[in-house]
Amino acid sequence: VQRVFRLDAGCRYGKHFASRVMHPAGLAIEGDCPRVRRSLAVSGGCYINAADGLWIGKGTIWAPNVAIVSQDHGRDDLDAAPPTPGIRIGRDCWLGFGCILMPGVVLGDRTIVGANAVVTRSFPEGDQVIAGVPAKVVSVRPSAATGEPT
Repeated sequence: VQRVFRLDAGCRYGKHFASRVMHPAGLAIEGDCPRVRRSLAVSGGCYINAADGLWIGKGTIWAPNVAIVSQDHGRDDLDAAPPTPGIRIGRDCWLGFGCILMPGVVLGDRTIVGANAVVTRSFPEGDQVIAGVPAKVVSVRPSAATGEPT
């Protein structure tokens, strides 16, 4: 479908036919990680807007219906698109079903985002489980290096 109808034709990665990648030139996958690319290919119903930049670390995966939105719009002029810092997702993160990442969000390594969470602010520390609307820390994961909570 992507090739025949030229949907998201500029996207250099294979994606699920039911997902959209807007502004694919802004999408960067660390090391062209096969695991990240596989998640893009099999997780349907996703909306990814990389207009202001989207960096995804190695090993990160996500479920269906995830929205990652790096672009905002003006408050008075809805056609205006003021620049944002984009989105940065760390390594080995997991984004649950239906979660939404808003512009400017930074997720640290090994962050888990719960299903249907709306992430409106950054959680750069990593090794956390975040959930809710708006998302907040619900637990801290043991550090891979020490086995102790960070």
